[in-house]
Amino acid sequence: MRTRVQTTCTSIALALLFAGQAAAQQIVDWESSWPSPQKVLDGCDPQLLREFREENAALLKNPNNESARVDRGVSDLRLARTSRLGTFLLWLAAKDQEQAIRLDPRDWTAWHNYGDVNYSAGDDWGHNSHANALRAVDAFNHALALNPKSARSYMGRGWAYCAMNDQAHGDADFQKALQLDPSLRADINKEVGNIQERHRQENNARGTVDRLASYFVEKSATNAEACSRYRCYWTFEECRCSQALNPGR
Repeated sequence: MRTRVQTTCTSIALALLFAGQAAAQQIVDWESSWPSPQKVLDGCDPQLLREFREENAALLKNPNNESARVDRGVSDLRLARTSRLGTFLLWLAAKDQEQAIRLDPRDWTAWHNYGDVNYSAGDDWGHNSHANALRAVDAFNHALALNPKSARSYMGRGWAYCAMNDQAHGDADFQKALQLDPSLRADINKEVGNIQERHRQENNARGTVDRLASYFVEKSATNAEACSRYRCYWTFEECRCSQALNPGR
């Protein structure tokens, strides 16, 4: 995998990035429906921005430069982690790694990075969808088929399994990752802790949503004014009270 050094973003770095360019038109695969690159990249790491500019310049010369696709995809993902509009950078990262895979299906780093992108995108917990985690597992599978010694691919796949509450497969991958690279233990444990915290928050949120959808009727309130005193809602000629807003009643 490619590595990057992070510092602090400045307006000067953005000016350098877009100097003499028509912004979105000069960023390969940036969609016109997205916010401007300046808005998306505001507040990001200046060193990453310089590298992003260099990688994008290579793609302007040759959009089929597979190495530049892989490298810019890594920068996209790392920039997304500090951008207030990081979703658009995640989409760009996915485009870059998908194109790199099309150009060279045997580039294990492109497959690994595509797994990283999908894992970082997270899941739609509100609809119990694990589509992104499943895509991450599939991408890491491809990476490991091409490079069975990639400890970080085992680690990433383990995180994706844990995101889907498949602890058994996750633990097996973590054990394999640590056999290959014992120094990954701290990274594994930190992210597993993050996943567990996200699961706790998701479960609490689901409980709140369920309670909000559940209500009882306050029969003593016979009109809207009386209903409002109970912090309830007068609808369909009855006073409906949310269980979440009125616990214990």
